[in-house]
Amino acid sequence: MKKVFQGVNVNLQMLASQLFEWFSLKGYQSQYFGAGNYYIVQAKKEGFWRHLLAADRAFTVKLFGGQGYLEVDTGVANWVKAEDVTEAFLADLVLGPIGLLVEGAEGLWNLEIEHEVMNEIERLINSGAVSAPSFYQQPSYSPQFYQQPFYQMKVCRVCGYQNPPNARFCVNCGNPL
Repeated sequence: MKKVFQGVNVNLQMLASQLFEWFSLKGYQSQYFGAGNYYIVQAKKEGFWRHLLAADRAFTVKLFGGQGYLEVDTGVANWVKAEDVTEAFLADLVLGPIGLLVEGAEGLWNLEIEHEVMNEIERLINSGAVSAPSFYQQPSYSPQFYQQPFYQMKVCRVCGYQNPPNARFCVNCGNPL
């Protein structure tokens, strides 16, 4: 499902962060990435059958925006790895139809989630919760990675690296945690 919003000034990072939280509160494993004027938010349910079938597909929301413009595309894509994230990668990410995620009743449920996501995006935009000032410029390039931790990993506030729970300093950049 694709939707274009005209005449809106949206802070893409704030919108992606809000959607990440929304999915997490619904019990999904979720993550989001950003580079340039693109952000993606991914969510997937964990379960025995998904592990057994090596299903690494995720419901994906692709956000593209600029001054007065927001394009939202939803669908299914492979679970993205942080090292793959570049602006070109996010721009070229092809989303498959929701029906590819699962079969039967769960596929219908995911169609419902797709509509809920669009309603949540509209609510966030209309409430002003993700508004950017009219002079706001999207960052030209700032890859970011956020993933819901499994074991209460300590996330570095400087570089976003997920460190072991007992770490006092970031393994990646050395910053105190």
